[in-house]
Formats: sequence, C-alpha cells, structure tokens
Amino acid sequence: MVARKVVRRVGAVAGIGALVVALAGCDDPPTTERVVVAHACKISSSVGDTSGSAESTFDTTAPQAVAPGAEFEVKLVPAPFSPDGRPTGDGTLAEVSAIASKIAVPAGTSLVSYSIGGWSNVGSGTPTVAASGGVVTVTTPGPIRSSTPSSPNVATLPTLTLRLKATGAAGTKVQVAMAGTSTSNPGLTFKAKVTGTIIGTLNTTLSCYPSPNRTLHSTLISNDTKAPAITIAKPVDGSTVAKGATVLADFSCDDGSGVGVATCTGTVAKGAKVDTATVGTKTFTVTATDKEGKRSSKSVSYRVV
Repeated sequence: MVARKVVRRVGAVAGIGALVVALAGCDDPPTTERVVVAHACKISSSVGDTSGSAESTFDTTAPQAVAPGAEFEVKLVPAPFSPDGRPTGDGTLAEVSAIASKIAVPAGTSLVSYSIGGWSNVGSGTPTVAASGGVVTVTTPGPIRSSTPSSPNVATLPTLTLRLKATGAAGTKVQVAMAGTSTSNPGLTFKAKVTGTIIGTLNTTLSCYPSPNRTLHSTLISNDTKAPAITIAKPVDGSTVAKGATVLADFSCDDGSGVGVATCTGTVAKGAKVDTATVGTKTFTVTATDKEGKRSSKSVSYRVV
C-alpha cells in the first residue's frame, strides 16, 4: 500500500514534465499539440511489487508535412521537473534517480543522428543518450532531490535532438510517440527514494508504459509541404478606424500548385462587418486548411478610436 501511494505522489515524475517535440525542415511554421499520456506502472521494492498509474503531458511541435526523402530535426525539450517532496502520512519522497525515457523512431523514417544537451540541476550524474532497436533512450542518473516550499528545487532534463529522414511514401503519416508496450517492455523507468515510511526508507523502482499510447503529433509525408497562403486586405494591419465605422472583411486563401484549399475562415465572414463597436486594439484572424489537412493562420491588428 505504501508503494502504491508512492507512485501517486511521484506521478509527475513518470511524465518527466512536459516534453516539447519540435520537428524542423518544413516549408511552413510547425504546429503544436498538447497531449496527456496515461501510464500504467509496476512498482517494485523490498516489500514486494504492486501497480500504479501516472500521467505525462506533452507539448508536441512538429511540421505539418515533409517531402519524401527529406531530412528533418526532432527536438524533445522536457518542461521544468520538480519532484514533490512534501511529507505525507505514508512517507516523504526524498529523491528521484535513474530516469530513462524512451522515444520510438517513427515508422516511415530512419534515424540519421541524435544528441542531447541543455540540462541543468540534475544531480551529480551526467546524462547519456543511446539508440538501439528503433528506440532512443535518454538516461538521467541523478539523483534529483525533491522540492518543498521551504527548499524548492527545479531540474532541467536533457533536450533530445534527433535528425530523421523521411523514408515512407507520399501519404505516409509520421507519428511521434513514446516507446513501451508493457511493464516488462517499459517506455519510462526511474527510481524513487521515500523516507519516513513505517518500515523506514523505501527504495522503489517504477517501470511504466503508455496506456494507451497516444500519438503526440502526426506529420504527413507529402509532395505538397506548404499550407495555404493567406492574404488579409481588410482590416488593414496597423490601421486606425473610427468607433462605429463600417469596415467589411476582405481576405483570401490560396494553395498555389498544392492540393487545394479546403477551408478559409475569418473572425467574421468575408464581406461581413468587422468589430468597431468599442474602442481599443482588435485582432482579426483568418485560418485556412488544405485538402490534406495542413493548416495555416494569419492575424492582423487594428485600433478603434
């Protein structure tokens, strides 16, 4: 029971913060999606094994499309990591160590290179990275001490940079996700030291896998790597208009030689009146998608006086 409660206290550890995955090499700015991944965990200790659960939150930034055969980068940037060290009746989380986080090399790609950097305040051990069997593993030895209101502690875990090559055919979706299918084939493992339990200090090992394993971001391999271009004629960016004046929205979306525009939507419809009812700075936004789902957005601001 103590071990079961331990995993709930260190559930944030299982997520190792929020990971930001950035894939570069596309013609358009990448998009960002926030995904919460649930983990199923086995907790092992000297008092036996039990099970638990945890969650990870990922802010995943990736290009919407890459060309067949193109190389592109993947960057995974963990959010600040602060293990909760507040005392409870079941013990106090003292430190976390041996954090191993695994990212699968996406199907439809090959791994060109990988590296880590940018870590700080992660304890005395030096982080490492290795690739094997289509999985890239970042290991942070730690130990990372827990954080309390009186003694806060925030660690910056390593940024992982992957360089991939799109090997799939046009139409293939490159889906970034964690590795791991079971507690015997985990996607994330770590150790948690808990003090002040009824048996003294308890050293636990957690083996976790994503359940379900949600896609963090999907990138299309396509001969059309550009989202539609947007032109906003009215309101004019940076313009000043009188309160109550009539300004009719005028904008267009063009996909050039691409697959074609599917939607082109403004804050108000084309030809409709934009907001001039109250004074202040206003924003007008147009969002477009093409027939493959690639999305673009453009905003202008104007001031009502």
